[in-house]
Amino acid sequence: MAEETNNTLANTNVRNTLSSNSSTSYCSLAATTIREKAVLYNAMANPQKRLGDCINMTLNVRDVFVELIELADELTGEVTQAPRIVLIDTDNVTYQAVSKGIYNSLARLIQTFGEPTWEGGLPLRVKQIPAGKNQILTLEVDLDALQ
Repeated sequence: MAEETNNTLANTNVRNTLSSNSSTSYCSLAATTIREKAVLYNAMANPQKRLGDCINMTLNVRDVFVELIELADELTGEVTQAPRIVLIDTDNVTYQAVSKGIYNSLARLIQTFGEPTWEGGLPLRVKQIPAGKNQILTLEVDLDALQ
């Protein structure tokens, strides 16, 4: 099952999953000013926080950056692709995770709320849920934080 999931993800085009264009990355931030470009660069190169450190916190997410990265299994050396996600909040704080759970949450959020930029932000609570022997990260809309 895990092998099937990895192969499915490896054959997935990130932009096609999250939007209608084609690429191995997706970014909702339309960086036109030098400041927006700096925010985007910092999000891609050096996000400020890890989503795993924000469990049960609500983030007011405005934009997202997603790219496929290659990961090598420490035991077998097998290389698989995984989604690296960076969430950008309304204060331009960036949060990173390499997580299929967050990726799947984003795909459902975009189906429901449309593509970001989400003006004013979308209040998303970071959750960790059991999945067999493992734990996965996911996002839920914080209904109490909606205005």
